[in-house]
Amino acid sequence: MNNSFFALLCLAVINIYPTVLQAEEAEKLPLWEAGLAGGVFSIPHYVGSDQRYTLPLAIPYIVYRGEIIRADRDGLRGRLFDNHGISLDLDFSFGLPVRSSNKARQGMPDLKLTGQVGPQLNVIVEKSEKSTLSLHLPWRLAVDTSGSYVGWVSEPSLRYKRYDLLPELHKMTLRLEAGFLYASQRYNQTYYAVEPIYATATRPTYQAKQGMHSYFLDTSLSYNIDDNVSIATVVRMRSLAGSINRNSPLVRQRFYLSAGIGMVWSFMFSDEMVLR
Repeated sequence: MNNSFFALLCLAVINIYPTVLQAEEAEKLPLWEAGLAGGVFSIPHYVGSDQRYTLPLAIPYIVYRGEIIRADRDGLRGRLFDNHGISLDLDFSFGLPVRSSNKARQGMPDLKLTGQVGPQLNVIVEKSEKSTLSLHLPWRLAVDTSGSYVGWVSEPSLRYKRYDLLPELHKMTLRLEAGFLYASQRYNQTYYAVEPIYATATRPTYQAKQGMHSYFLDTSLSYNIDDNVSIATVVRMRSLAGSINRNSPLVRQRFYLSAGIGMVWSFMFSDEMVLR
């Protein structure tokens, strides 16, 4: 894995860190804060791969809580509308690159980094002093670094957050999120198709279809040691058992775990305070 790929992986991890490392339930918070984030993560090369990376990471940590643009524990997004528990965001995500050195894809073209962007409807189903249950309905277009259209994805999920999980550890937060990924034929083709020119005795030709990509369950537990330091663990479980492309020869493993443990140290804060 070269340095450019390592940098791209850091971008993806930034998209994970804010979701797990801060409780942030105060009435007012700094407009922005900055610091350092570090940890160890284990992730598969791609969904369905039986190979994985285990990486130590140390990256800048930035939170911005603007009225429209936000980068916080729920990721990077642009708030387009927010009224009485219903909001519309501009949602962003990444798809990591995969090199042909991956055993399942040996001899096939490298997969480039993809960026995903699109609207996301959010609905607060139930909210109390100590918990929030919300529904999220994103739809994103995917484009790779060469500018090529990769397809679209929809990733509905139900998210539960419980604050003050244990009375004696009032700064502990639990987050659970369950959902599924539905993808266009072009998107699935990018990751799971095998064209005749790349077919081998152990890797037959395969044409991917539009439909269910995978199911997932995310869980994270975070603890604020003090106002500046937080630690967290995060586990993502994903299954392709019901995937429409589960029989692709590039699907080597139908169930996998991604896991990580990390720490954030925030040491710079804006003087301006904003409502969460």
